[in-house]
Amino acid sequence: MEENGQPEHADKDKVKKPKYRIRDFDECLTGNENKSSCYVNPDIQPCSDGSLPITRQIYTIQNVLVQQFKYCPGDPPPSDLPQDLFIEQIRIDIEKFRSFPIKGSSIQSAPNKFSLRNGHTHFWASEDTQEFRSNLSGSDVRIKAIPIQWNWNYGDGATRNLSFPGEAMPSHTLHDETPTSHSYSETGKFGVKVTTLYRGEFSVDGGPWQAIPGQAAVPSNTLPIDVWRTEKELIAND
Repeated sequence: MEENGQPEHADKDKVKKPKYRIRDFDECLTGNENKSSCYVNPDIQPCSDGSLPITRQIYTIQNVLVQQFKYCPGDPPPSDLPQDLFIEQIRIDIEKFRSFPIKGSSIQSAPNKFSLRNGHTHFWASEDTQEFRSNLSGSDVRIKAIPIQWNWNYGDGATRNLSFPGEAMPSHTLHDETPTSHSYSETGKFGVKVTTLYRGEFSVDGGPWQAIPGQAAVPSNTLPIDVWRTEKELIAND
């Protein structure tokens, strides 16, 4: 049967819509020894939560690159291609990764929650890798959250980003400056926090681990610090 002079199967002969696939990746290498270099590159502006933007590439099924752009977690990627044109893939994107109950680092100090003005208070944080499981399209998916960066806020206006968490130093005194210590120039009560950046990996049905582009920025609980004057200063002012 024909309609308007065209065979009934004419629509079936039309060119099918192209299909696309997504490739997300980090421009900076992940790992404790490399992540800090991303933050000193003036061409890479961190996202509002301290994580780094993700680069997204969109390819045709013939492996032709059609779009490339950067976006931050929580922002809709600026692509005008309809979602139904993309090939379905079992993957963990940054939003799914952030939905897992990743715990923030715990903080400790020496002395414990106490310091003297101009003394070197030693801080350190935990660096535990966390694992989760999920079921996607009938596949068993394992996820790892690996800490790579500790962004400190000392409560007195000072901040610092470090690619290592520090460690306990039982023999530390307030005279000893350490790679993770901080000195308060004023007395008072302060709240110390650290936001830990986690990179992710996932494995489908026991297969190889694959990187999850982007990072999850997870804040810690606040550690209170009470900063006093030294005994010498107290005596001199009496």
